[in-house]
Amino acid sequence: MTRTRMHNRRRKGNSIVEFALVSVFLVPLLLGTVNVGLTLGRSIQVNQVCRDAGHMYVRQVDFSKPQNQNVIQRLGENIGLNVNSPNASKGVVVLTRILYMGQTECAGAGLTITNCPNYHQPVITQRIVMGKSSLRASDFGSPTPALIGSDGNIQPIDYAKLSSCRASMIATLLQMTDGDQAYIAETYFEAPEWKFPGSYELTGTYSRAIY
Repeated sequence: MTRTRMHNRRRKGNSIVEFALVSVFLVPLLLGTVNVGLTLGRSIQVNQVCRDAGHMYVRQVDFSKPQNQNVIQRLGENIGLNVNSPNASKGVVVLTRILYMGQTECAGAGLTITNCPNYHQPVITQRIVMGKSSLRASDFGSPTPALIGSDGNIQPIDYAKLSSCRASMIATLLQMTDGDQAYIAETYFEAPEWKFPGSYELTGTYSRAIY
C-alpha cells in the first residue's frame, strides 16, 4: 500500500512538472493568438470604415456638414471614433481631394503657365479631418491649416501657387494627367487596449482607399 501511494505521488509530481514545462510555451502561444485576433479584427473594422468613407466621398457627399460627419461616426463608433469630441476619439478619418494642375486649371486660378508654380503638379484642393487629427498625419501632404476653409476647400489661387498644397506620394500610386482628380480616404485607429506584454504590438492600424 505504501509503495502504491508513493508511486501515485511520483506520477502526480511528474505530471505537474510536465505541465509546467509545456505551459511555458502554450500560454504565450495562446495569449499571442488572442492578441493577433484582436489586431486582425481591428484591421478589418478600420478598412471597412475607410472604404465606406471613400465611397461616399467620391460620390460628392459633403463631409463638412455635421450631419454627414455623424454618419462616419456611426460607422466607427464601435472602435472609438468620435467626430464631435475629437480629443476623446481613438481614431481619425482624413479625406483629401487631389487635382493635377494643367493649363486650364492654372487659368481657372487667374494664372498663366509661366506664373503658375504648381503647373504639372498634383495639388490638394480639399482636406477634411474627422476625429483626433494628432493621431496621424496624412501620407499625401499637409497644407497650411490657415489655407483650409470651413468647408475643407482651398482657394484656387493658393493651391496653384503654394508649395505646401502639393500632394506627396500620389505620383507613385496613380498616373495623373492635366485636370485629373483623385479622392482619397485615410483612416487610422489606435490598437486595441488589451495587449499581451512582450508580444509584437502595433501602435495602431492605418488604411487608405483611392478613387
